[in-house]
Amino acid sequence: MAMTRPTQDKGRQVVNATLTLRLTRHDRELLQALVALQAEEMSDTGVEVTAASYVRGLIRHEARKKGLLEPAAASPPRRRPARPNEP
Repeated sequence: MAMTRPTQDKGRQVVNATLTLRLTRHDRELLQALVALQAEEMSDTGVEVTAASYVRGLIRHEARKKGLLEPAAASPPRRRPARPNEP
């Protein structure tokens, strides 16, 4: 049985299960390439993209598509703070 992480106070769900995948070398290379592309796409957000976060995202995407999860709430557009010499 896998050990679980401690509960976080930030309202995030706690990871409490482990999934082990057996991949061919080619599949692992594809996964690494997909993670790298996602990380590049999200580089300005400060979000760290890992193989685990990528796979979790795929699971949630498919679950929403199949009606198992409600659509993700649209977040309001974020504005970057004005610099001191900007209006």
